[in-house]
Order: sequence, then structure tokens, then C-alpha cells
Amino acid sequence: MQRALAVDDEVEAIVDELMHGKGYYVLEGAYDAATVAEARARVVELTNVRPPDIDKDDALSVLSATDHVWNLVDKGEVFERMVQHPTILAVFSRILGSELKLGSFAARVQTPGAKAQLPHVDYPYWDLYDRGTFPRNIGAGFYMNCQSTIMLDDFTLENGATMVAPGTQLLGRFPDQESFDRKMVQTTGKAGSAMLMTGLLWHGAGSNRTARERIGILGQYLPKFVKPMEDQLRSVSQPVIDRATPTLRALLGVDYPYPQVLDTASAAGS
Repeated sequence: MQRALAVDDEVEAIVDELMHGKGYYVLEGAYDAATVAEARARVVELTNVRPPDIDKDDALSVLSATDHVWNLVDKGEVFERMVQHPTILAVFSRILGSELKLGSFAARVQTPGAKAQLPHVDYPYWDLYDRGTFPRNIGAGFYMNCQSTIMLDDFTLENGATMVAPGTQLLGRFPDQESFDRKMVQTTGKAGSAMLMTGLLWHGAGSNRTARERIGILGQYLPKFVKPMEDQLRSVSQPVIDRATPTLRALLGVDYPYPQVLDTASAAGS
């Protein structure tokens, strides 16, 4: 399904690039052709279920619900396998800690004619434009998000390959369009590749100037203390949890003990 775990030196080199270098890395050939084809066909099938329109004046409309397919872990065994890629988890564990959690695993469909996405940072940073809602010293001292973009199609300049602004993960602030445009490059790659980054890197989907949709899977990984964006334990069905590997159980937070009602637990044990 996927290539073998990278050697330790390769993992450390990727970590250094994500944290201190240009802020992103394209892991080529991460998934084989059969896995990509199965996942893409399932995403296309799921796009027939259309969510309601969202308010375009909403501050979070950058996430436009109409081009996402959420909760993929519960929508096909292929996604259960893909979310556990050993090299991706090895890299992200070095950045976020060994008990990292899955925040979201969703597909994004860039339809023909779709315009470029506004530059942004990812959850839990995505409303960083309102700095007063965050701790005073919020910044890039340590990272609270890592993202993987799994390419289910070739990502090209023409079909909307993800735009990034190299080095901006070090700034710890919300992007402005002018600065983003000066720095922007697009992360192209063959289907089956995965682009890795931290959530503070300024980025956005590019415009799709082709006649075919461009599909990617967005994997969001968080440290154990950050509340996931998608409620995994309420979203993922019991049969998926019952067959989950120890790695997937950990990602979903199945056995994570917090939060709990400690006074009730204490009283019950007395």
C-alpha cells in the first residue's frame, strides 16, 4: 500500500525542513497506484452527498464546506490504512510528541474553474487573525499542528497544486495576501505523493484551470492536549474502532483518559 518507513536520518531531515527550513516536504511515492485509485473512486462516490451551503460571510468560509468530504476514517477501510502511514507518523511524532492525535482526515476537491483559496494557517491557528483569542505569546516556539496532503491526482500548476509561502511557519502569524503573493510557490507532485507541513505555514489551494477535478486528502495531526477539529469518538463508528490497530486507536484517542470527571471517580473509589 505504501512505501516502507524512512530511515532515521531521512525522518530527521524532513523534520528539520518542516520546522526550520522552507516549511514543507513532498514525500514522493508514499502510496501505491492501487491505493490511490481505490481512495479516489471512493471520494468521488462520496461527493454525491452534498452538504448544505455555508454563509460566505463567515470568517471561516476559507474552509468552504462544499468542497470537503469529512470523516474519511469512517468511510472506507482504505482510509483507515492511509491515515497510519509510517513515515508520516514518524515525522509528525518527532514534532508533536509520541502521543499525537488525529484532528481530521478529509478530502478536498478542487473542481474545474475553482479559484485559488485565500492564504491561511490551519487549525488550531486558523483564526489567528484575532490574536486576542490566543495566549499572549502564541507563536512558532513549538508546533500544535502537522498536515499531510495526499495527492490522489497529479498536482500541477494548472490544476491547483497547493500554494505555500516558504519559511512562513517561523512567523507565527496569520498571512496577508501581499506578503503571501511575493513568496508563493506551488507544491507539485505525482499522484501517490504526500506534501507534509506544519499548520503555521501560509498556504492555500491553487486555482484549477483544467476541465477535471483535482482531489487530495488532508490529514491533520495534533499534540495530545489539543482538542481535535473533528470529534473522532463521536464520528467514527464502533465497527471501525473494534478492528482498529493500536496505532489507529491511539490516533482516534480511544484510550486517552482525559477529560474525565475526577471527583466522581474519586468518590466511586473511596
